[in-house]
Amino acid sequence: MHDVPARFPDISLSVIFPAYNEVGNIERTIPRAIASLREMVGRFEVLVIDDCSKDETYAIAERLAGEHPEIRLFRNEVNLRQGATLARGFELSTMEYVTHNAMDYPFHFEDLPQLLRHFPSADVVVASRKTYPGTSRGRRMVSWTNRALIRGLFGTRIVDYNFIQIYKRSVLSALPRLSTATSFITPEIIVRAHRRGLRVVEEVVEYHRRETGTPSSANVRNIKQALRDMVRLRVEIAREERGRAKGGSSDRA
Repeated sequence: MHDVPARFPDISLSVIFPAYNEVGNIERTIPRAIASLREMVGRFEVLVIDDCSKDETYAIAERLAGEHPEIRLFRNEVNLRQGATLARGFELSTMEYVTHNAMDYPFHFEDLPQLLRHFPSADVVVASRKTYPGTSRGRRMVSWTNRALIRGLFGTRIVDYNFIQIYKRSVLSALPRLSTATSFITPEIIVRAHRRGLRVVEEVVEYHRRETGTPSSANVRNIKQALRDMVRLRVEIAREERGRAKGGSSDRA
C-alpha cells in the first residue's frame, strides 16, 4: 500500500510505453517507472503496447500486468512500428495528461517535476535533452538534420522535437494528425499546437543512454516516411495560408 502523498496529487497521467523486442529492458523499466509515478501523481495508467515482439517481451508484460494494476496491456495485430504504436497509445489514453517513454528508460520519471510544474498553464511541455550520451555520430547527424528541416519548413524554434513530451489530452483530441512516422509524429503535434497559439513550453532534462537492446527508429524507411509527411504538412499549411490570404483580399474588395 502506498501511503506517501503524491507530489502532484491533482495530476492524472497516461504513460505510453511502446515495446518491441525489449526483453532486456521491460522487467527493469516498468516496475521502476510505476514506483516513481506513485510518488509523483495522483492517478496514472501505464499503457504497454507490444508491437509483435519476437522475443518474450509480451509474456513478461503479461506477468507484470498481473502484479501491477496500473498497467493496461495491448498487443498490435501486426507490426506497426514505433510511430503508429505511439499514435495508438494516444487514442487509448484516458487520463487528463499524456506522456510517453521508451522501454530503455531514457527519461527517468524521478525528473517529472521539472515538466509537471508547468501545468496547468502549459498545453504542451517538451523535454529537451541536455546531452546525448551513447548516440553515434550518424544518429546525431540525422537528429540535427531533422530539427533543421522542421525549423526551416514550419518556423518553430523548439530545440528537441523527438524526445519526451507531456500533452493535455484535450490538445491531442483537438489537433488533427496525419503522420505516424517515428521521427515526425511528435514534431507534427508540436508544430500544430504552435500554430494554434497554444502554450508550448520547453524544459532541459537529462537523457540516459540505452544499456541493452538496439534502437530501431533511425532507419531509412522511417526517415523517408518522415520526409514525406513533412512535405504533406507543409503543403497543407501553404493551402491554409493561401485560403486566408484570398479571404482577406475578398473582404477588402
